[in-house]
Amino acid sequence: MPTWTIAAFTHRGRVRPRNEDSVGIGNRILTGDMESPVVITAQTGCALLMIADGMGGHAQGAIASRAVLDYLVAAADRLSDPASCAEVIEEANQQLFKMMSEHEEAIGMGTTLVGAALTPNRMVTFNVGDSRCSLFSGGQLVQLSHDDVPEGANNHFGPRQSHALAQALGGSSFPLAIEPHVSVDAPLAPGETLLLCSDGLTDMVVNQVIGDSLRDTKTPLQSVRKLVAKAFAAGALDNISLIVARRSDAPSVP
Repeated sequence: MPTWTIAAFTHRGRVRPRNEDSVGIGNRILTGDMESPVVITAQTGCALLMIADGMGGHAQGAIASRAVLDYLVAAADRLSDPASCAEVIEEANQQLFKMMSEHEEAIGMGTTLVGAALTPNRMVTFNVGDSRCSLFSGGQLVQLSHDDVPEGANNHFGPRQSHALAQALGGSSFPLAIEPHVSVDAPLAPGETLLLCSDGLTDMVVNQVIGDSLRDTKTPLQSVRKLVAKAFAAGALDNISLIVARRSDAPSVP
């Protein structure tokens, strides 16, 4: 059975007053401002990784991101099945609107979502919004997720000028259905690296530098530390959350 070494970190950054992101590794959910990355070595049939970026400017984004991950962690087996993955994400979306109908102060709260279910036989990735999942393999950084942003809003050479989203979970005062992006790829191979992150990383650090950082570091812990340092050096204008996972045939020490 494969072994995954996973490092994760979440923080409000240098400007925002609070952290609205939530990070999930298996059944563990990370929130708030971490002082240092957490490292987990998992030897299991399925390793579930998720990041939810609570929507800034909307009510209670931190509650929205945590609520979505709580719902999806309880349905982990359905997320790892491509046939039911999109369905359970839509259920989490409707759960947010149910919470809004019961709590007027929560109306408008929303979150993005990006995740990956790693199994020995395949890798299922999914997202709604602009948080990203990328594979670093053979010296190349390949984006596996789809950015739900208005046409022409993406800028791979620098920060986006607008943070408008084409879709998100919640984020409006009335229920809206979503169309999650779900992909099935070959399993993560030994030596390959998977990166999940909120736009607090990708708006601060360009893809070339992200790829170079993953190439030049030997462990997920080193990768997370280097990427976080670069985001903070660039200003850390938003909440920053990231997960780095690598597969090995034997347990590794970060």
